[in-house]
Amino acid sequence: MSRVRQQAALWAARRLDAEARDDAGFEAWKAADAKHAQAFDKIWRASQDPALAEAMRLSQQKRAVTRRAGPLAVLAGGLLACGLAVLVVWPQAQLMTVTPLVLQTPPGQHQVATLADGTQVTLDGATRLEVRLGVWRRQVELMSGQAFFDVAHDAGRPFTVKAPEGAARVLGTAFDLERADGRLELSVRRGRVRLAPTGLIHRTAELTMGQRAFAKEGRLSAVRAFDLQADDWRSGWLETDGVTLARLVERLNRASPTPIAIADPGLGRQRVAGRFRLDEPQALVRNLALMHGFTVRQTSDGLVLSR
Repeated sequence: MSRVRQQAALWAARRLDAEARDDAGFEAWKAADAKHAQAFDKIWRASQDPALAEAMRLSQQKRAVTRRAGPLAVLAGGLLACGLAVLVVWPQAQLMTVTPLVLQTPPGQHQVATLADGTQVTLDGATRLEVRLGVWRRQVELMSGQAFFDVAHDAGRPFTVKAPEGAARVLGTAFDLERADGRLELSVRRGRVRLAPTGLIHRTAELTMGQRAFAKEGRLSAVRAFDLQADDWRSGWLETDGVTLARLVERLNRASPTPIAIADPGLGRQRVAGRFRLDEPQALVRNLALMHGFTVRQTSDGLVLSR
């Protein structure tokens, strides 16, 4: 292993440890040689892969770390271990060479796409995905919005959907994934999916058919059941036992060509519940205004909700 890669792994470990960050030293090291930044970028991409988090967790369970090895040395060593380099770093590097397929929908429109591996993806309105199908892995980045995945089974190529809040990893199943209100929510329709929040050392959860959970700010919610027979956004409905008005409006903006905004943050925290039609967002917010005592004002930029 080259000295540059060893240094890059150590800097990656420091970036992952808030107490060991040295921004000035890191920038000076990168500026000293263009190869430094290139090596760091490869190691850093690998460190964000949920497979690495799982590998590190299993490694910690199987063997105790000697007291003489500091935490940074342990983490950097994990990033550079030969087996892990083969299983994680190289497959991830290969995936980064794949030109992404970009799928995107405007507000108010759905799209169904079949990927080259046979996976079918249904995109909600105002949704953007970047898809990479590699030799060893299949990876989708959920940039915004919500999508339903019916994943083609391929045991040799795990399928992962990533977002800043966390990642969902499967072999073959059907599930719904939504980014909203700073969280990543997973609903499993078939099979089994592992949900991992962002970060290396965090609890993960395996969800099965009819279960739902979300990742937010590096933590997982409790797993809860949902009705598999109920209509969902793909049929134009949203059924909930309670969400904030801010989250509902974020959801409606994916269906509404006219933007909807909330002027009062306190109003955004108000909770609403019920079964809502998503294909008539403007009529819905006006009905909610009558029920919950707020006003809807038409402006040149769209609808504004206020007390």
